Amino acid sequence: MEKLGKFLEKFISYLASTAMAIIVIIVFANVFMRYVLNTGLTWSDEVSIDLFIWFIFLGGILAGLDGMHLKVDVFTDRMPHKMQEVCKVLSYIFILLSMLILFVGGISQIEVTQNNISSATGLSAAYITAAMVVFAAATICITIYRFVREIFMGGE
Repeated sequence: MEKLGKFLEKFISYLASTAMAIIVIIVFANVFMRYVLNTGLTWSDEVSIDLFIWFIFLGGILAGLDGMHLKVDVFTDRMPHKMQEVCKVLSYIFILLSMLILFVGGISQIEVTQNNISSATGLSAAYITAAMVVFAAATICITIYRFVREIFMGGE
């Protein structure tokens, strides 16, 4: 399971890095073309924004894999151990519920936006919304894995 996790982390990291590199190249090329050649890429702004959206959600997955999401433990650190465990279980439940809402809402949003075709790129807007669904699904998997590992296996 650890090998699969490391592979997925490297793969997602590669995708996020590639997205950012493409954004930098597209924006640089467009600036160069506008100021030097008096022309530009009509699709560059839209593609850059779309890639940035994917970059953000992929980064969110990586943050989840590394346990880097925001956690406020000012109160829970002062609680007795049993209460801390209850709060941990509740936090996992709330994360799963919110990601489930995001996942279901994202699926319905894909259905709504699949016929919205961009004038600049000719692509459906659904591929942008798919980033939210991928993020929610990955976060659900990560949370279930951590929940099972920490609660039922003692954090091994």
